[in-house]
Amino acid sequence: MTILSGLDPDVAYPATPTVPESGLHSLARFAAYGALRAWFAERPGCWVGEDRNVYYRNGDPDIAVAPDVFVCFGVDPERLEPAVSYRVWEVGAAPAFVLEIASAKTASVDLDEKPAKYLAMGVGEYWRFDPTGGEHFRPALQGDRRAGGRWEPVAVSADRHGHPSGHSDTLDLVLCARGTLLRFHDPRTGAWLPDPDQQAAAAAAERARADRQAAAAAAERARADRAEAELAALRRRLDEQ
Repeated sequence: MTILSGLDPDVAYPATPTVPESGLHSLARFAAYGALRAWFAERPGCWVGEDRNVYYRNGDPDIAVAPDVFVCFGVDPERLEPAVSYRVWEVGAAPAFVLEIASAKTASVDLDEKPAKYLAMGVGEYWRFDPTGGEHFRPALQGDRRAGGRWEPVAVSADRHGHPSGHSDTLDLVLCARGTLLRFHDPRTGAWLPDPDQQAAAAAAERARADRQAAAAAAERARADRAEAELAALRRRLDEQ
């Protein structure tokens, strides 16, 4: 029997080698992907992907990158949903928007290697988010927009709450680094895009509201039935007199 007492739990129970993401990384990706997927669900020709290999050089399967989250326009969502990879030459369009979420293993690659790959791929905007708030890079939110054959930084500034924020022209949404999560809001209405947990909570609240309405309607019908029965009984008694 192996005795683990006294050992650092992170050493005794290390991350699975095939799943290198931290909990912060996984939660941030889940929230961003879910928010964007729901937002663009009804937009024709739009598809939101996550952590899927994107190949952009036909005949060279070694050249690929798997963005944490990406948004594509002018594509066939029904064809992409079950696909095992995203092949630009088959799909007909490169991702328009790419988001990478920093982790200890990927931060340097996100900053030093992926910009050139996404530029070569034809990506329109490349954003990076650090869920630690600055442990991997500062500011915690960074964005670049394609300008010909180079990247041009997107202006990121603190909002009134001090959170780094920037506008994505590609998505027409404002990105905001709020603690360990990246949030999005509609600049026209100011409404925040709900993440999957918020969507589930809203759906549960709607079901509860519908249940309350149904119970109230049933109670009202029962009261009406009782009143009708009482009236019928009264009429019978009057007829019998």
